[in-house]
Amino acid sequence: MEFLTDPNNYDACLSISALVLMVVIIIIHSSEEFSYGKQSRIFGELVIVGTILNVMGLIHILWVNNRWMKDSLSYEINCFVVMVEKMMSYLIAFFSLLYLLAIFGIQLNKLWKKLVILLPTVFTMLILLLGYLTDYFYYFDHNGEIIYFFPNQFLVSIGIVMYLIFAFYLMFKYGRALASEKSMALCMYYILMFLGVPMRIAFRTGTVFEFSVAISLLLCVFTFQNPSEFVDRMSGVGTKNALNFAVYTRLLQKKPFTLMEIRVDKLSIMIGSEAVEVASDLLRQMTDFLKKTDPKAEVFIPRDSFFALLIPGMKSNSEDVDKLSDEIKARFKEPFKLKNLEVSFDVSTSAIGFPDDVKTIERFDEISNMMYKALSRDSRYVLRVSDLNLKHIEYDKKIGNLVRHALDNGLLEVYYQPIYSPVTGKFSSCEALIRLKDPRAGYISPAVFMPIAEKNGTVLGIDRFVLSSVCEMLATTKAISYGLEYVEVNLSVVDCIQTNLAESILNILKERNIGPSRINLEITETWDKDVTSVIDQNIRKLMSSGITFSMDDFGTGYSNFSRLADMPVKIFKLDKSTVQAAFESENSYMIMYNMIKIIKSLGKEIVAEGVETGEQAKQIIRLGCDHIQGFFYARPMPKDQFLEFLQNNN
Repeated sequence: MEFLTDPNNYDACLSISALVLMVVIIIIHSSEEFSYGKQSRIFGELVIVGTILNVMGLIHILWVNNRWMKDSLSYEINCFVVMVEKMMSYLIAFFSLLYLLAIFGIQLNKLWKKLVILLPTVFTMLILLLGYLTDYFYYFDHNGEIIYFFPNQFLVSIGIVMYLIFAFYLMFKYGRALASEKSMALCMYYILMFLGVPMRIAFRTGTVFEFSVAISLLLCVFTFQNPSEFVDRMSGVGTKNALNFAVYTRLLQKKPFTLMEIRVDKLSIMIGSEAVEVASDLLRQMTDFLKKTDPKAEVFIPRDSFFALLIPGMKSNSEDVDKLSDEIKARFKEPFKLKNLEVSFDVSTSAIGFPDDVKTIERFDEISNMMYKALSRDSRYVLRVSDLNLKHIEYDKKIGNLVRHALDNGLLEVYYQPIYSPVTGKFSSCEALIRLKDPRAGYISPAVFMPIAEKNGTVLGIDRFVLSSVCEMLATTKAISYGLEYVEVNLSVVDCIQTNLAESILNILKERNIGPSRINLEITETWDKDVTSVIDQNIRKLMSSGITFSMDDFGTGYSNFSRLADMPVKIFKLDKSTVQAAFESENSYMIMYNMIKIIKSLGKEIVAEGVETGEQAKQIIRLGCDHIQGFFYARPMPKDQFLEFLQNNN
């Protein structure tokens, strides 16, 4: 106990602490039920080298500071221990680089690459071994510490410096393939290793470096060696995260490979009804077979009932893919053991080539999802990317890019469609409609780009642009003096769930000094199905300020008439499809007639959309609709043309 509390023996305390950490690392690593390929094997070698390093370091420190150790071990044995400790410290750098290469899936498949990685370590080991045998490169002082002849200390450190530089280059180039916490853990690992070298030289002791090694390896245990994220517990193969990481790193390295996805019909149903041990055994029978199909292949389970084979160097359009597919289908038709039963499965396969078919991880997600849907149907042949219809994906991506930059590039414009009021005989309101103009393709329908805008979030900016444009039009023109009472502005569901919606709208009105009664916000009929407290609060706050609401596209949704009286809207807009259908069949006409009758009985106003002929307009007016919107009266038009229309017709 006195030995541990003596300040002169703090090196020993630090070394013992490092060794305790190494014991913890060994226990955790050896208790892991699963190992994930080469990475886990190299980490095991790192642990062995790190343990030997710490044991040798502790023996040397005890020999220096404890007379009993000096009596038990000779000076020559102590010198040998120090030499082995030095060797292990340089091997740590070598195996750390191999570990990093394994994490990023980088294969040293050429002899010259292996020599480049190996030579610095071989050079250092030879200097240490020859110096021990000949006293040519260094000598041992009275404590057994190595004293190098100049410039041999720098020569043996060249390898470590080279490894560190190469390691930081790999992390800079491929680190984006890692999650942020793993990237940080990897940086901390090498920073601790790097700092240990100058501290070893400065203090002429290896205890700080050895403790840094133990801390670094413990960090890896809880990040890269934690199998929960990358290894499926039941099958022992890679998860979807592992597959994405493998694909991403290989794309960064521009290595050609093929990913074969295998859908096993009714597999999830089969294993879902069994105990974990039974299901695990069945999955392992399948994965063991898949591993044998190609010695270079990696096996993953990205989804329920799906396996994936990543095969380096194979072309997706080659005959090898067809042969492999036939082999897999034939084997799965043969029985697997499930408890006391024998079961077989139908299999469908697909093949994606990298980088021929896919060049980015985003593209991989798109193609993989399409393959997943297509493989829901059994196929005799291998499904390839060329078999898919990718036109709509390319079109959606093009529209998505246009929408993202539409506001900045000035591609958006607000059009106005006049709404006729039979009571006054004037166009007392209008609907503001957004238009997107591609410099090459021309105008793009809102029905095409608005769903995409809702998915990528740009709909919020677009809706603010529309409202701001409407307020500017009302504030800077004579539209109100021409008889325009209010403008209908569409509000998306994405807008409705924003907690600051009411404040944002009211601020825009305030900036332009526009009264709330000049704006009528349109919400869709499906709003009422998923009403939340946020939406409810927004609508009530806006209504209390004087803004009115319309129910757009009424008649296309579930049309729960028992809820009509409770809906916080002033106007119901009959959808164009409802109006057009009413003039095509008697049943549809009666449906519209009863809709109008019910809505009017509740004291609400009605706008009939999509009126295209004079006869339709007469019938709509006769049924008592308050407002009529459609091509018969006017098409949507830009601001200047709309103002001229109001002046001439009101």
